[in-house]
Amino acid sequence: MTQLHERNGDLGLEVQDLQEELRKERADREADKKSAPAGKDFPDVADLLNQLKAKRKKSKTDLADLEAILEILEG
Repeated sequence: MTQLHERNGDLGLEVQDLQEELRKERADREADKKSAPAGKDFPDVADLLNQLKAKRKKSKTDLADLEAILEILEG
């Protein structure tokens, strides 16, 4: 019976350790989310237009269209 109580106590301590580790991990993730930049870093608009024109030669998209798209994505 004593061994059972000791084992129970050991498991209780292990649970507490795991709960503390989980709390720290969650706090770290929240801190990472807050420190991450809000928007993505997109390439220069002109570079994107050139890439688009290379892939879709008949694309009617122009520089203003891409600027508007990037503003939407960043917004």
